[in-house]
Amino acid sequence: MSHSNLPPQSKVLRRIAILSSWLFIAPLALAAVDCDSAYQDRLKSDLKLSYQAFDQTMKGGFRALDELGCTKAAGDLIEAYIQVNNANQSSLRWHIAQLRAKEGRAEEAIKYAKTVLSKSEDFSKDPLRWNDYVLATIAFLERDKEKLVLHRNKVAEGKEAYFGNALNLKLLDALIKHFDKNYEYASRHIES
Repeated sequence: MSHSNLPPQSKVLRRIAILSSWLFIAPLALAAVDCDSAYQDRLKSDLKLSYQAFDQTMKGGFRALDELGCTKAAGDLIEAYIQVNNANQSSLRWHIAQLRAKEGRAEEAIKYAKTVLSKSEDFSKDPLRWNDYVLATIAFLERDKEKLVLHRNKVAEGKEAYFGNALNLKLLDALIKHFDKNYEYASRHIES
């Protein structure tokens, strides 16, 4: 039976089904984010923010773009913020490293990550095992599981001394567990 030979009620049901699918699909299409426009909007407002408001708030600054799924734009916004404000806080470069890693741009992520390594660490003054955390992340991006585990274990040694080590350990454990996946996948699958 061809489409034109359908009984009248079948034609009506078919039209309802088509209309229903459009009612479901249309909002999804409208919900698609225009990252370029969102980035341009953020350039107008966020470059004037204080470092605290731009980098240290969970819903503002670059994180607002990343939350929309505009990971590349979020990294680009941080780069623009650094340039415009002559900002030198290492967390800005670290966040670029993480965002570039999420994008799958490992070489660029590694380049930024290496810039945040501390020249020396004194755990009696600052118990955060920062360098090992960064080096473990770099090892993941370089696909070197042995180094990843080595630096993960050094972070684990400081787990009880500082909550930041315990927090970072969760990500490193996810990187090990999902070593066969990319950074974006592994970083979204952290166990609590």
